[in-house]
Amino acid sequence: MLEITYNDGNIQTMLKRIMAAAGNTEPAMRAIGEVVTEISKRSFDNSASPDGTPWAANSEATILQYLEKIGGNYKKDGTLSKKGQTRAINKRPLIGQSRDLQRQFSYVATADSVTISNSMVYAAMQQFGGTKQQFPHLWGNIPARPFMPVATDGSMMQQAEAEIVQVMQDYLDDIISG
Repeated sequence: MLEITYNDGNIQTMLKRIMAAAGNTEPAMRAIGEVVTEISKRSFDNSASPDGTPWAANSEATILQYLEKIGGNYKKDGTLSKKGQTRAINKRPLIGQSRDLQRQFSYVATADSVTISNSMVYAAMQQFGGTKQQFPHLWGNIPARPFMPVATDGSMMQQAEAEIVQVMQDYLDDIISG
């Protein structure tokens, strides 16, 4: 399990304003959960981290393993078929057959926190990378391919922070005008 605690001044200020206006910050925490989940899912659409940094390309071993799993990619002589070549060229990092890593996000919101998670056991390794020495069952080193908007030092990526603050401002505006 990976846990990152993030206490940003801008977000804390917005939560205090929401608490003063509504007395309940749980809906705002749910909104934060939705925003972070959507930012994370967009990473898979873009094959890039939430800050726009492109993910490292798949290794040859990953592509070959992918082609072996789905079948129908080789001719009788063992060379790649046209279909196999197309699949190999179009294979995007972190997008497997099941797409489970992209789909397995959830969050739990309370009045004072939101926990966003991905249920896939390899999610943290994909987020931060890992070496064969750390994980001997791997076929090679795995480069970090961040999909959640959190840097390795625990800081929130600026774009995500701006989106969270905007959603909270919209929520606060609705409370005040509503």
